[in-house]
Amino acid sequence: MSSAYYAPCALAEIDRTLKKVAEGVELFESIYDKMRASTNQTQKEKLETDLKIQIKKLQRLRDQIKTWTASNDIKDKTALLDNRRLIETVCLCLSRCCTLIY
Repeated sequence: MSSAYYAPCALAEIDRTLKKVAEGVELFESIYDKMRASTNQTQKEKLETDLKIQIKKLQRLRDQIKTWTASNDIKDKTALLDNRRLIETVCLCLSRCCTLIY
């Protein structure tokens, strides 16, 4: 595989991953809002489980982003770093909200 072929493929994969991050964060926020609005404890617990599942997906994406950030093949890492910070902020939000529920 030539380096000329590698770069566009990597960039396409990065674009797909960043799109998944945006969708995942949007879904997380939607679930989080539903959980905060819910008065039913059983529903809150189910939504909290859904949040944890979403966080795990985002953490896998964050791990991939970390790999790309460490690579010398990617020159402009701004979007990668911004998305990594966004995922970490969402993780922090979950840890705070879960301690407030119980």
